[in-house]
Amino acid sequence: MLKLGFSATNPCHLYPLAQAISEFERSVTYYSGYPRWRLRPPYPAHLRFHSFRTLITYSVLRIPERLRPKSRSLFLWQDRGFDRWVGQHLDFHDFIHAMPGQALATFRCARALGIRTALNHATGPSRHWVQIMAEEYKRAGIDIARMTVYDDSYWARETEEYRLADLHCVASTVVRDQLLECGIPPEKIWVVPYGASPDIFFPPSEKRFDSFRILFAGQLTLRKGIATLLRALSGLHGQRWIVDFFGAVSKEVHKDLAGYQGRIPIQFHGAVSQATLAEVMRRSSVLVLPSLEEGFGLVVPQALASGTPCIVSDRVGAKDLISHRENGSIFSVSNPSALAAELEFWEKQRVIVRGDYSWRGPARQLISLSEEALMPAGVTSFPPMP
Repeated sequence: MLKLGFSATNPCHLYPLAQAISEFERSVTYYSGYPRWRLRPPYPAHLRFHSFRTLITYSVLRIPERLRPKSRSLFLWQDRGFDRWVGQHLDFHDFIHAMPGQALATFRCARALGIRTALNHATGPSRHWVQIMAEEYKRAGIDIARMTVYDDSYWARETEEYRLADLHCVASTVVRDQLLECGIPPEKIWVVPYGASPDIFFPPSEKRFDSFRILFAGQLTLRKGIATLLRALSGLHGQRWIVDFFGAVSKEVHKDLAGYQGRIPIQFHGAVSQATLAEVMRRSSVLVLPSLEEGFGLVVPQALASGTPCIVSDRVGAKDLISHRENGSIFSVSNPSALAAELEFWEKQRVIVRGDYSWRGPARQLISLSEEALMPAGVTSFPPMP
């Protein structure tokens, strides 16, 4: 039987993927930096926990910012301690999946045990992120070096994680192409998209279209292209249009938000639970994700699964799920007029998106790729999945 291990300090994308794979009767072990009570059932067959540093990190984050260490430094401390613990408690697996920044000790121990290693990327390479975002931070008058933890020691650690990875698992062709630019051979890259939990994200039986509700979901930062969305809205005069922002507002975008003078009202609701977000998605007309850099964008399959079309920039990895002007739109990044045109197009539509955007498809895909890689000579297939 295929044996897969997944390691992550937070549930992110690897936990629901591990849940879905468990449903196909494969052996799954999940190494969690979150305590059990923070994970949603059903649980994978084998759960291991090391939440000490996570609990400390999130407790310290409640202290006023001026009195505590930088958030990024706290998360580095959290990730590296968790990584060492996983390496010390690693069972045998056919593959162990770990995330960049949390994989060095894990992969060193895995190599010693003969376990194949998979670096599972939630975003693109950090060097690529800095290259893309440097100009945007400069526009906002912010020193990007002060906003990140990227230094020579960080780059050296990342380079070593890449060297120890037998393969790279990415969610999109966007990140695949970035890794190819970094010199990763194409045969070492698996593209497995993200999904949505069907018990939370599902379409409404019907939807009212008496207003055009534009939804943005996620942390409001420069990376998310908030300035592009605001400029697009400033040139529009739609009747009964409303923009809802769900997510924490970063200081990075305060200047852009303060300069908004458009006629379309914008509302801020803060961070909400997934169940609340799903209900909001079912009521929304369209989700917009205008990111300057986005390895995938989990809110896209969540919105699609909730029946809502999605407008995304061509830098958003989840564009792989979009059929242009069928279940959403793709526009050129940092182009407010192109975004405005797509908003006007969808204002005239009355659409409830249908389709399977659950985690079952990605789980099947990863199982197939893994079993094919392990297939002995002379064997043409593994037993079919139930």
